[in-house]
Amino acid sequence: MYIPHIWLERYSMALAVSFTVSCALTFVSIRVLKKLKIMDEPDPRKIHKKPIPRMGGIAIYVGFLIPMFLKMDISGPQEGIMIGSAIALMIGVFDDIWHVPATFKLISLFLLTLLIWRFGIVTDFPLAPEKYRDTVNIVITMLWLTGLCSAINAIDHMDGLAAGLSAIASFSYLAVSLQSGQWIWGLMSISMIGSLLGFLVFNWHPAKIFMGDSGSFFLGFSLGAIGIMGGWSRNPIKSAIIPFAVLSIPIMDLLYVIVTRRLTGITKSLKESITYCGKDHIGHRFCRFGFTQVKSVRIIYLVSMTISISALLIRYTGELESFLLLFQILMIYIIIFILMRHPEQHNSI
Repeated sequence: MYIPHIWLERYSMALAVSFTVSCALTFVSIRVLKKLKIMDEPDPRKIHKKPIPRMGGIAIYVGFLIPMFLKMDISGPQEGIMIGSAIALMIGVFDDIWHVPATFKLISLFLLTLLIWRFGIVTDFPLAPEKYRDTVNIVITMLWLTGLCSAINAIDHMDGLAAGLSAIASFSYLAVSLQSGQWIWGLMSISMIGSLLGFLVFNWHPAKIFMGDSGSFFLGFSLGAIGIMGGWSRNPIKSAIIPFAVLSIPIMDLLYVIVTRRLTGITKSLKESITYCGKDHIGHRFCRFGFTQVKSVRIIYLVSMTISISALLIRYTGELESFLLLFQILMIYIIIFILMRHPEQHNSI
């Protein structure tokens, strides 16, 4: 894999700048947010025991943004992602400060999808009927980005979990970008990696700051949009599968809790199932097996890396090999769901 010297230099600079800016801004944000009293208060349905500043997503975004302006000309889809991610961030900021209704956030994200469509950020679903292709692709893009924002938000239930999984996804994007010579998407990916690692310095257990909805909405939108635009494979089916698989842990966790909450009667509607805050996510359930927070997060990291490696290999395989890799990913999730289904036999958090 050959990386031109100019891009190697840009990547090194982007990683250093994004990490430094994010780390410095997160450090400052902790103090500012405490003074502004923008705190995540303890709650019986949460696992932290004292108020923690939230809204660290601003530091992550700025750390990600600055290398883009220093090292690339932003245009087309890249410009759309930078603008769209800023709007997604602000939607999350409003929620972090004022706790806006879920309906407002949902409508805002749908409208944001229509905006970025003007920049060419939209799926290209190969099975859509020609007559309705544009409509189908816009709807799929809405569901993908909105669902991913919700999934990243839901997986942010333990110190370092959402940021770490997002960094792993960004590493996966970077790997494909380098292999396929998509240098711009590689630069965006490595800027995201540096920014997330800078934030993790203060978000690792015991966390001194949470990313809040500002961070989860920014990450969900950005990772989803890059996943749409990256040419992960010449095969459109594989190109859709790879980003979905890379980001599948937050997606599957959200789907699992939505279904189990409805089946067990904890919630009475789809909206309530999505917005309900409870100790029933993957990290919580691993803790009930006796693992500490840190060990639970590390296990989920390892599962994410394993699935991401399988997803990346799909890019190079034939039909049979691709089917076997997908079957392997499915088996991994079946094992996880079996474990998640019976945590009550073990110690509680």
